[in-house]
Amino acid sequence: MVSDRRSVLVAALCLAVFGGAKAQRAAAAVEGADDAVSVVKTLQDAMTEILGHIADLSLRQRFDSLRPAIGAAFDLPSMARTCYGAGWENLTEAQQAEWASTFGDYVAASYAARFDGFNGKGFERDAGTVSRGGETVVSSRVILTEGAPVPIDYVMRQTAQGWRIGDILANGSVSELAQWRRSLRGLAGSGDFSAGLAVLRRRRDAFLTP
Repeated sequence: MVSDRRSVLVAALCLAVFGGAKAQRAAAAVEGADDAVSVVKTLQDAMTEILGHIADLSLRQRFDSLRPAIGAAFDLPSMARTCYGAGWENLTEAQQAEWASTFGDYVAASYAARFDGFNGKGFERDAGTVSRGGETVVSSRVILTEGAPVPIDYVMRQTAQGWRIGDILANGSVSELAQWRRSLRGLAGSGDFSAGLAVLRRRRDAFLTP
């Protein structure tokens, strides 16, 4: 069960494009949809490159290769604010930027560690986006070695930098962002920014320790 869950979460980042009728299904028109899909595809390409050399890469090397792609694809400032919780508005701009950057490190490190548990055998991604509950979603499916395909959806949002990933949903409802928020709950509760940041960095480093 744990192995399957890790496979699903890793695959959320490294979905490769397979041909066929499923990938050509029509989706509701969304302005800039091609750009949203392009962000996901670029991230996928980076993940696929890492997977192709997984046996030769250390955890740290996976992280170093993955971190730039995470920064380019994810809406890290918004996600970091959500995970920080109450008190975000009281931080200086420099503190917010530092927390967001470290949160990006934490995300990249967690995925670098999960590559060890990946056991999927194929992936599909819809050719376009759909509107769902007021959100723009790039839908995908993970083909596992056993069992039915698992839906993985990228929730996209428009930012000043263009389309960015705001969350990843497994089975249409299991939010990766919510899991990160639960995992990091309480780090900022004391109001001590430096102490919370130090804990976040230690958790990042723990993912990168074999």
